[in-house]
Amino acid sequence: MPVWIRSLTCVSLLLVTQATLADWRLTAASKVGYVSIKNNAIAENNYFSGVTGSLNKKGQLKVSIDLSTVETQVDIRNQRMRDLFFEITQYPEAVVTAQLDRQELAQVESGAPLELVKPFTLSLHGVESTAEAHLRIVSVGGRAWVSTVRPILISAADFGLEGGVAALQKIAGLEAIAAVVPVSVDLKLVKK
Repeated sequence: MPVWIRSLTCVSLLLVTQATLADWRLTAASKVGYVSIKNNAIAENNYFSGVTGSLNKKGQLKVSIDLSTVETQVDIRNQRMRDLFFEITQYPEAVVTAQLDRQELAQVESGAPLELVKPFTLSLHGVESTAEAHLRIVSVGGRAWVSTVRPILISAADFGLEGGVAALQKIAGLEAIAAVVPVSVDLKLVKK
C-alpha cells in the first residue's frame, strides 16, 4: 500500500476517533496506595480512599487526593499522618495532572490495552514536582482502569516534608522512617 494511502487512512481514523472521544470521571473505587517503612525493617501498606478526578476529551488528566482519607489501619497513626505529616488544615489535598496525546486517547477509546511512560506533575504540601509514571490503561464497555506497572518513588524532601517525617519518628519512638516511599495507583474511570 502506498505511503500516502496509509497516511490518509491514519488521519481519517484519528478524525473519526476525535469525534467520538469522551470525557471520563474517576469512580469512588479509585485508590492511591503507598508503602511506609519504619525502623528499616517493617513495611506497611497504606492508601487514600478519597480520590476524585477526570480525564477530558483533550487528554487532560486531573486527580485530586483528599489527604484526610489516609488509611494506615491504625486510628492514631491516621490522625498523626493527617496532623503532623500532611498538615491537612493548611494542605488538604494533593493534585496530580498529566496530559495524554490524541493517539493515546484514541487507543483508550478503542479498548486496546495501552502501556506508557507518562510525565506528571504532583502538587503536595504547597510544592509542585514532576516525575514519570509507568502506567497500564485498559478500557472495556465505557469503563477504564489505570494502574502503575511499577511503583512511583516519592521523596518527602521534594515537598518539604522532612519535618513531618521527623515529627512522626519522634512521637512514635522509632529509630527511622523511610523518607522515600513507593506509590501505586489503581484508578477506575467511567465515561461521563
